[in-house]
Amino acid sequence: MDNPFKYLSDAFKDDFEVRFVIERMDGSLVLVLSDNERVKVRRALSGDQLGDPDRLEQIVQSIRFGLAIDSGDGLSGLDRLSAEGLHRAG
Repeated sequence: MDNPFKYLSDAFKDDFEVRFVIERMDGSLVLVLSDNERVKVRRALSGDQLGDPDRLEQIVQSIRFGLAIDSGDGLSGLDRLSAEGLHRAG
């Protein structure tokens, strides 16, 4: 993965406006996902996370699962994420 910003943007662009905001003095960024109504997700990302493809994938899965829980689809969301993970590994 050459560009972690593109990876994260591509992961969520179909459902959300994706923005990256520098809010911290340590150089870390905040990923902001919003829809037409409001901000849905704010997630701080360190340079170490941005540089590690495995950690980025964990972040994407974690955010997706949190969104599924918020929408009332927690267990079915977990099942879907598990199936996606198995598909990628196979």
